[in-house]
Amino acid sequence: MNSKDYKQIALKCFYQKDFKTAKLYFSLAYEKRKTTSLLNLIELCDFALSSPDEAMLLLEFYLKHEKTKNINKEFQKLLNLRIHKDFFQSHYQREYRSLDYKDFLESEIKLGFKQSFENIIFANKLVIDTKEDFLDFLEKLLDNGYEETTLNYIENIHQFFTGNQKFMKIQEKLKGYKDENKSL
Repeated sequence: MNSKDYKQIALKCFYQKDFKTAKLYFSLAYEKRKTTSLLNLIELCDFALSSPDEAMLLLEFYLKHEKTKNINKEFQKLLNLRIHKDFFQSHYQREYRSLDYKDFLESEIKLGFKQSFENIIFANKLVIDTKEDFLDFLEKLLDNGYEETTLNYIENIHQFFTGNQKFMKIQEKLKGYKDENKSL
């Protein structure tokens, strides 16, 4: 078999998401004909093991522009950026564990709000994706005795919630707590 035959088999395997076999055939093709293009495809197979859908898109892009001048150099840069992004994201997640709000709510059911909140303060970073969830979180903070924390959040984000009815109710509730504490 020649390099082209091995490459065709490798591409077929790649499209079937058999990335290890695709890598093997790309490597056999490389042994017959040492090209940067084949090295890039071998590296793409490694990337595909962790990000198959994105690797498919990259392969389509690469094959579409295969004849373009400097495509190998540009593709190598693109692939390296993607690989490094994955590395830094996984490193960041290990270094700074984060918890999304849905997981926090599940924890709250099991442990109660105060224990769940204390756990995220000391061990994690809470990621809240929607304004509604954030307002729900503020309300829970306030209802569970974290008036100062709620106030700090409100002071930092009030401009993003101007006119929001739920936010205004939380502000009123917070004002009520502050008034109660002044009279004590």
